[in-house]
Formats: sequence, C-alpha cells, structure tokens
Amino acid sequence: MRYKIILKSITTVIFFALLINNSFSQEKQGSGILSGLAEGLSINGYVDTYISWDNDKQNTLRQFSAVSPYSSEFRLNIAQISAKYEADRVRGIATVHFGDIPELNWPTDQRYIQEANVGFRVVKSFWIDGGYFLTHIGGEAFLPIDNFFTSLALSTYYEPFYQSGVRFSYSFSEQCAAQLYIVNGFNVYADNNKNKSFGIQFWVKPGKVFDITYNNLIGNEMPSGTDGRTRIYNNLVINMVPSKKEKSKLGDPGSSANMVSGFISVRYKALKNFSMALRGDYIKDENGIMTGIFPTINGGSSGLKANGVTFAVEYNPVENSYVRLESKLTNTDTDQKIFDDGKNSKVEVNLSAGLGF
Repeated sequence: MRYKIILKSITTVIFFALLINNSFSQEKQGSGILSGLAEGLSINGYVDTYISWDNDKQNTLRQFSAVSPYSSEFRLNIAQISAKYEADRVRGIATVHFGDIPELNWPTDQRYIQEANVGFRVVKSFWIDGGYFLTHIGGEAFLPIDNFFTSLALSTYYEPFYQSGVRFSYSFSEQCAAQLYIVNGFNVYADNNKNKSFGIQFWVKPGKVFDITYNNLIGNEMPSGTDGRTRIYNNLVINMVPSKKEKSKLGDPGSSANMVSGFISVRYKALKNFSMALRGDYIKDENGIMTGIFPTINGGSSGLKANGVTFAVEYNPVENSYVRLESKLTNTDTDQKIFDDGKNSKVEVNLSAGLGF
C-alpha cells in the first residue's frame, strides 16, 4: 500500500511538471509538451542513506535526532523527486519524498509532500507565492546535502521544518531582499486554530564575504479550545565565506517565558574533494516552551538545558555527492540525567552517503 501511495505521488509531480510546461510552451510557441520540455522546467532527485550509533541504548529512536533517527541499522534518510518551473512571470515547485525524515517529521496525512507552491510576479522583483513551503526559519538546512553536518544543532531540532500559506517577496537589489509570510502556524500544514501566524525574512549582504539574515515568526500556536498565547520566535543568521574555494511559561496563562539557543559552525575545505566541519551549539529553555519538560534529579522538572559539539569529515566523490562521517557529543545540565544509565551526556556517530541529481 505504501508503495502505491509513493508511486501516485511521484506521478502527480511529473504530471504537474508536464502540465505547466505544456501550458506555457503552447502559449509561447504553440508546439506542445515535447518541444518546450527543457524551457524553464527542471526535474531533480536526491537520495541519502545512513547508519548511526549512540550510547543512549534505552531509546529505539535516538533523542534529538530528526535526521538519521534510528540506531545501529542501515536506513534511508530520504529519497525525493522534485519538479520545478521558472519563467518570467510565473514559477512553481512540487517535491515528494519518502524515508525516515518525512516518516517522523511530517504530518501523517501529508507525509509525502515536502513542498508544493506556485507563484506569480506582480511587478519587477515582487512575487506572490502560495502553497506548502519549506520553512524560512533557521541557520542550517535539515537535509544533509544542504548542511555541513548530517545531525542537526539542538536549536534547529526545535525549529519548524515546513509551513503552509502565502509568501510576498521583493528584491531591492542583489545585496538586499525581504519576504513576508502569512502561514497557518508553527510547523503545521493544516491550521490548529482560527489564527494565522506572521513572519518576515530580511537578507542583506553588506560585504563580499558575509551576509546577514533575520527571520521571525509571530502567532498564537495554541490549539482551538485553549487559552491563546502569542509565540514570538526570532532568528538571526550570520554567514561568512572568507574564501572563494568554499562555495509562555507552562501552566500559568498570565506569565511570559523565554528560550535562548544558538550554534556556530565552520567548515574548512582542505582538498578539492575533502572538507572538515566543526559545530558548537547551546539551548536553554527552562520553562519548556519549545522543548517540553524533562525530569530533574531532585524530583522536579524543567525544560531542556543542553549544549553539544559536532565534528565531521566529508568526501565528495563527484559534484552533488558526499560520504560523511561525524561524531557528536551532547551534554545536558547536571540535574537532567535523561540518557541511558542516568547519564547527562550522549555520544553518537553517524555515517551517511548522499547524491543529488
């Protein structure tokens, strides 16, 4: 049954691609699908496979692992196919995927749809897009091929992966752009209440070697029938490429709560096909507004307080491919012994290989 659903989804993507291409090729040339197939249309795929290990043996699913979540098994992180159309006044994309990442992180009834949206250019540099999107929040991508690492920083683990709504985007210049989002909510496709959430993204490149991105998302994320609470999520990303070689307090409606998190990652390309990366990350969410509540050794409870360090080496056999070996150490606060055998630290090792085509 599962394979029938996947086949149906892939067929839908191909039909979507051919339909758009046919419409616009007929408008411009009147010559049908085949003659205009390469004009504005691209079809891409991506596959990632992995095996992971950690010393937190009490959990079948590894804690804080949205990517490569199963331990001591050869598994498939993701297999996806994407059809994308870009023209002067219209654009669209549809991507279907299968594997452990969508299985555990996407809503059950829409598990196989990674993104699907269509947009129109209103005036020069101003676009309106609607549908399902990958999130605009975050400093690192959740797909290993777009990231320095296969694992995610703790802060990324609690950020949204996807969203549904409308995006307004405008490019002021090649060094400055802005986007406004009106979405159903934080990491949801279908709305869980009658309110909408609003987000912005502002990107600027003040120099040749670095750029700055500010993201936010504001809205009531409580389900219908409960007291509303406004969540304000702020995200600041500073990206530097110095060398051209490297491409509300729970249970108290009247109070407020804060969460602080962040990470720093660097990558060094030692050889043409070989690189090394290092990441340090930190999260402090004492009220559990994002991470939920964990038990403490004194019989109490609090939100997650943790830090981690990750080291990875990567080999690229050909362009858009990788073989990556990484190790990560995660430490929780001394009173949060949440791992196997009453430990407050976890060591994990991950070997993954991927190809984009």
